[in-house]
Amino acid sequence: MAAKPEDIMGDGSILKTIIKEGTGEEKPAWGNKVKVHYVGTLTSNGEKFDSSRDRNSPFDFQVGSGVITGWSEAVPTMLLGEIAKFTISSDKAYGPGGSPPKIPPNASLDFEIELLSFTDREDVLSDGTLMKKQLGKPDEDSWVTPNANCDLELKLTIAGGDQHDVSWPSGSGCPHGLPPRLREGLFEMRKGETCSFLLPKDAPGVDYEVTLVSWVENEECVSGDDGAVVKRIERDKTIGKDDWKCPHDLDTVHLRGKVWVDGDEAKCVDYGEIPPNTDGSQDASVYVVDEDLTTSTGSAVCPGVDAVVKKLRVGEISTAIIRKDFGFSDGPLAGQPLRCRLELVKIVPQVPNWEIKTTDLKIEAVNAKRCLGNAWVARSDIPRAIRRYGAAIEIGDSDYDITDEDEKRRLREAVSACKLNRAMCHLKLKNYADCLKDCSDVLDIDPTSVKALFRQGKCYLALDKWDAAKESFRKVLELDDGNMEARRGLQSVRLKQQQQKEKEKKLYAGKKLFDGKDRPAPKKAPPASSCCDASAPDGSCCPPPPPEAAAPPPAEQ
Repeated sequence: MAAKPEDIMGDGSILKTIIKEGTGEEKPAWGNKVKVHYVGTLTSNGEKFDSSRDRNSPFDFQVGSGVITGWSEAVPTMLLGEIAKFTISSDKAYGPGGSPPKIPPNASLDFEIELLSFTDREDVLSDGTLMKKQLGKPDEDSWVTPNANCDLELKLTIAGGDQHDVSWPSGSGCPHGLPPRLREGLFEMRKGETCSFLLPKDAPGVDYEVTLVSWVENEECVSGDDGAVVKRIERDKTIGKDDWKCPHDLDTVHLRGKVWVDGDEAKCVDYGEIPPNTDGSQDASVYVVDEDLTTSTGSAVCPGVDAVVKKLRVGEISTAIIRKDFGFSDGPLAGQPLRCRLELVKIVPQVPNWEIKTTDLKIEAVNAKRCLGNAWVARSDIPRAIRRYGAAIEIGDSDYDITDEDEKRRLREAVSACKLNRAMCHLKLKNYADCLKDCSDVLDIDPTSVKALFRQGKCYLALDKWDAAKESFRKVLELDDGNMEARRGLQSVRLKQQQQKEKEKKLYAGKKLFDGKDRPAPKKAPPASSCCDASAPDGSCCPPPPPEAAAPPPAEQ
C-alpha cells in the first residue's frame, strides 16, 4: 500500500511522500549547499517538464536562494540519500505567471527529489581548499564586497583562541602568519558579516573565525599601468542626483587639498585647505582637467593629480600615491614620488557634444579643440595632443542632425584636418595601425590628400610593406612632383629592399639545398636530329640562307 503523504507545512501547501529512506540524522539547514537529482512533472496530468536525470547532471543550489519557495521548505526535511516525492502548490511554485511554455499558470507541481549531498560550508574556490560557513549576517545596508585592491580591517579568532583586531593591506604580506588563500574568502564577505573558514590543504584542522569590520579600496587611476597612481577614499562622495559622475577631460573642477613629496610634507603644492566638514565656503582652486598646467591660484598641476581628479566624485576626499614619472617635471617637487590629499568640491562640465546643434557651431568647436591639440604638439606632449584631436573628431562625427550635403562636407573637411594631425602624432609614437586608420579615413573623403598619402607611405615603410609604401610615395609624386620627402621615401624603400637582398644572400651563401644533399646534375639534352638532307660545309644540319638582295632605289618622282 502506498505511503500516505505528509503535510510538512501544516497548511497543505507541500505534501511529502518518502520513496526511499535516507541515512543518518542530520538534515540540510537554511543556507546549506545541497546537491540533488530531481524529476519535475505537472500534478494535473503527470507530464514531465524538467529532469536532472535526463541531463545526467545533478543540480546544486543554496537552501533559501535561487529556487522556488517550495524547494527551500521541502529539501530541509530530507536525510542524506533519501528519495521523496513532493507535491507543491502553485503559490510556492511559479504562481499565476507559471513558467511558459512548459508550466501553465497556477499549476501545482510534483518533484521526485534525491538528496545526494549537503554541506554547511561553501567551497569558495571550487577546489576544496577554502571552505566557508556563515556565522553572523552582514549589516542590513551592506550589499557590496571588497576586492583585491582593498585594505581590510578584521576581527580574527584562530582555533577558538583570543580575538584580535587585524589590518590586512592590499599588496602586503600576510599578518599573523595567515594563509594567503584566506584573503580570497574575505572578498566574498560583506561589512559586519562573520564567517568560519577551513583550509584543509594550508592549515588542516584550524578554524579561522573572521568578522569583516570595514575596508578601504585602493583604486588604480592610470589604465594599464598598475602602481603609477593609486588612490584610496578617506571620505566618500556626497549623496545626490549626480553623485556617480567623475570629471572628464576639459571639464572645469573646483579642488581643495595639497600634493607633497613623499617623506617630506614641507615640500608641497597647495590647492586650498580642506575643511573638517562638508562646508563648501572655503576657497578652492579651479582648473580645466587635462588642459591647464596651473590652477586659478597659480598652483601647478601634474599628470598624477589629473589622474586622481578624474577618479573623484563631488564631496569625496581621497589620498593617493603618485609615482615620480607622473609627478612634476620642474620646480621644487620635480622628479620626486608624491603623495596627495584632495577634495573635489564641484564639477562644471564642458558643453556636451549633443548640445552643439548647427554646422557652424560644430566646426567652430572642432577647430577650437584642434588648436588645443596643435599647442600640445608644440610643447611635445603628443599623447595629450592626441586626446584633444580625438575630442574634436567626436564632435564632428556627430552629424546625424545635419541634412544638407554641403554642410556635411564642410564638417567632414574640418574633421579630416584633425585626423591628419592625429595621424602625424600616431606616426611619432609608432602607433602605425592608428595612423593608417586616420589616413584611410581622410583619403575616403579626399583621395588627393598629399599629407595622408605621405604619412600612409611612412607607416608602410616602417612596417616593411615596401610595395604599399612605394605606391603611396608614387601617388604623392603624381600630385606633387617636387615633393622631396616622397622622393626620399622611395629611396628608403629601395635601400631597404637592397639590404634585405644582401641579408638573404649572406644567409644562404655556401649552403646546400635539398636537405643537405648535392644538387642533382642537369640532364644533357639529346643530340639534334637531321631536319633535312642537305649538308653545310661546316657540317651543320642546314646551310645558311642566301643573302637577301638589296632593295632597289626609289623611283624618281
